[in-house]
This record gives sequence, C-alpha cells and structure tokens, in this order.
Amino acid sequence: PAEAGQSTGTPVASTPAHGTPHAQRPMLPPEVPQYFVPLRGRQPEGQALVYQPMVLGVAQVRVVDNKAAIDVTEPLTLLTPLTGGAVPVEWDHATIVDLAVADLERDPAGGAQFATLQAAAGKAKQFDGWKTDLSGWLFRTQKVELFRSPSTKALSMPGEPERDFRVRLQQAGREQRDQQSEALRKKYSPKIAALQDRIRRAEQMVERQQAESRSSQIQAAISVGATILGAFLGRKTISAGNIGKATTAIRGAGRAMKESKDVSQAEDNVAALQQQLAALEAEFKAEADALAAATDPLTEKLESLSLKPTKSNISIKLVALAWVPHWRDESGTETPAWQ
Repeated sequence: PAEAGQSTGTPVASTPAHGTPHAQRPMLPPEVPQYFVPLRGRQPEGQALVYQPMVLGVAQVRVVDNKAAIDVTEPLTLLTPLTGGAVPVEWDHATIVDLAVADLERDPAGGAQFATLQAAAGKAKQFDGWKTDLSGWLFRTQKVELFRSPSTKALSMPGEPERDFRVRLQQAGREQRDQQSEALRKKYSPKIAALQDRIRRAEQMVERQQAESRSSQIQAAISVGATILGAFLGRKTISAGNIGKATTAIRGAGRAMKESKDVSQAEDNVAALQQQLAALEAEFKAEADALAAATDPLTEKLESLSLKPTKSNISIKLVALAWVPHWRDESGTETPAWQ
C-alpha cells in the first residue's frame, strides 16, 4: 500500500557524491541508534566503498474494515536522505526498500570510508521527532489498494498485481468447478443408472409379452380353425361339444387380445421411462452447462478497494541512522552497493 518515493525493490540510481568521504567513522553518542546496511556483491575494480548516512524507518501499517471483512497488516522499511537544510529529514523523499531488520549489521565492512554526517543526526532527540513525523506521514499517505471479485467475494493480497490475482482466481475457480462437477455427477449418476435399469427391465418385459402374445394368437387361431374345420368336415350338426370347443377357442382368442394389450401397455411403460431419462439427462446437462458458463476470472470486472489506516493502527518499530554502502568511482559518482 505504500506510496513513498519509489516502489519496493526499485534500485536507487547512481548519484554524484557530495563532499569528501573520511576514513574515520564519526563518533556518536551511544543513545543514537545506528545500523549498517549489509554489503552485496564484489567490489568493482578501482572503486572505493563509501557509507552514506540516511535515516531508516521501519513500521507496520494495519488496515481493518469489518464491513468488507478485511484485516491486513503490511510491514514497511524506508530509507530517506539526510539533508543539511532546516528540515534534515523529509519522509516524502523516502524510498521503500526490500530490507529485513534482522539483516542490519552493527559494524561496517573493513576498509570503508564515511561521508560527512549532518549535525542533526548526532542528537538522539532528533530521532524521536523523526519517529513522530514518520507516523504522521504514514497516516496521511498510506493506503491499502485491493481488488475484489464480485462473483467469489475473494480479495487480492496487499501489493498483489491484478494479473496475478486473476490467475489465482482462475486456479481457485477451476478447482471449485471440478469439485462441483464431481458433486453433480454423484447427484445424477445413481438416478440415471436406476432409470436405465428400469428401462432395461421394461424392455425385457415387452419382449416376453410380445412372445407370449404371438404364441397366444397362433394357438387361438389354430384352436378356432380346428374347431370350425372339424365341425365342417365331420358334417355333424351343432352339438354341445362343438359349442364348448368353439367357446374355448373364442376364450383363447380373448386371451390373445388381452396379451396384445399387455404388450402395448409394456411398450407405453418403456416410452414413459425413456422420457423420464431424457428429462433427467437434460436437467443434468443444464446444470453442467451452468457450471461451465461461470464468470471467467480473466475477464470479470473487479472491484477496487482503497482503505486507509487509523492512527492507532500505525506502529513505528524503528527509526535510526542507517549507514548505506555505495561504490565510488574516480569521477566521484556513487552506485548503491547493497542492492
């Protein structure tokens, strides 16, 4: 959320040195807090190591918004120049640096020279004032910029670029859709399988009914035909026996008709079950399509949140003199030796 002179990790440009460095380390009262920024890399040929005095500020800025369910704390480490003017330290000129307090050293590297130290930095009380100034500056200038996804309500992390946040949303969304798809499959698979089994059994029933109906129809036709033919060829008058045989044959024909009707009913049952299956599969497809058509995090319009800390949520951990190493070439131009 910080908005100091430069963003985190931005190298400090080469600058002309001011004044002639001294081999002797300035003597300061023990009450003055001072640290040495660790040296990085090898010493370039023909260049000297010079420590430039700066003021180091270490703070924590917490932003809380209960309504938005946000509670984020960001550590800040800043370096600001010491000047010889009426206001030797101005936090508006500070640079946010990637520097851990635990890496600060108590002693300089061997063979180093020291730039001239402004008189104000030799007074411990000055650092108390600069600490107060830093707290006020942070309150005025610092804010947490976050992105929020309207579809998932997810928040970006402090300092997280929009592109990275979208990629993270996409990955989380993909995992969530996979879980939802699996839940959907578990929901519909047993229902679809049960209907498919009922359809299979119903189709088997149709086949049995059709076979029985064909057999009954054939048997009824044979029985009726045989009764009529026997009566005709035997040239007998209609008797009770002939009437009984005819009645039996007619009953057989009735059974054949009934079984034919059973076949029709069985076929209707199969058709009804197939319609149920089609409706269930359509319902499953609609829900699956809805999952697939969910908002794409890469194109979703994100909400921007800008939140400021309260004074009570700004904590100053350290304000101290920082000796910052530089390489000084023959022309007097200095390049940071700590980044």
